[in-house]
Amino acid sequence: MLGAWGGIVAYAGPSFDYRIDDSSSWQWTEAHWQLHLVPGAAVVLGGLLLLAAGRRAATWFGTVLALLGGAWLVLGPLFASMWLGDRAETQLASNTLGQAARPLGYHYGTGLLIVILAAYALGRRVLLSASPYPSGMTRVSGRHRDDQLSSLLGPD
Repeated sequence: MLGAWGGIVAYAGPSFDYRIDDSSSWQWTEAHWQLHLVPGAAVVLGGLLLLAAGRRAATWFGTVLALLGGAWLVLGPLFASMWLGDRAETQLASNTLGQAARPLGYHYGTGLLIVILAAYALGRRVLLSASPYPSGMTRVSGRHRDDQLSSLLGPD
């Protein structure tokens, strides 16, 4: 859901007077697709892979994809002026709390939450895939240990 929000906020936000630049609703700009649509789509795809995939490679790819998409939502706007010039979404000054908080909803807060959740999913995936037993060893149930112990000690 965060990826969908990050991908669509630049297009739908101006409809309810939530904008970071002077573009209108559903206006296709270079900044919108590079800083919102692409990372949002990456996060959505990564999240779907995490939910649907049972294979380790697919969950790993989904987690990394979501992590990179979230990171791009945070870092992309900071460096976008290097290739977008004056078409980049920049908010240099704000007069109200609403204006100051707008980049959080557009980029930084959304991307940070995505990075936190993706990092948690990545850590969880690593923990669940790691075996607590050295290679070659298998888990032995309590019943088998008792049988092995009684065979070593002999009959009662």
